[in-house]
Amino acid sequence: MTSNSTQATPGVVSTDTVAALEKIPHAARRMSVSVSQFYRIAKRDGLRIIKVSERSSAVIASEVDTWIQKRVAACSGVAK
Repeated sequence: MTSNSTQATPGVVSTDTVAALEKIPHAARRMSVSVSQFYRIAKRDGLRIIKVSERSSAVIASEVDTWIQKRVAACSGVAK
């Protein structure tokens, strides 16, 4: 018998729980900083860096969006 329950299938990731990842160089460009500055900012501001392969790391795109929004708000004098 098959059922229509929402049980997780081993090895299959639900798109409801997956965060969009962004490679470090791309995130740094969006933040208008160099890659080395990005790493300092990530350490200072708590951006989570995720190792995705032996030679590649990424950051959660929504955290970069939030960081950018805070910087814009700080520059425009709007406090959030």
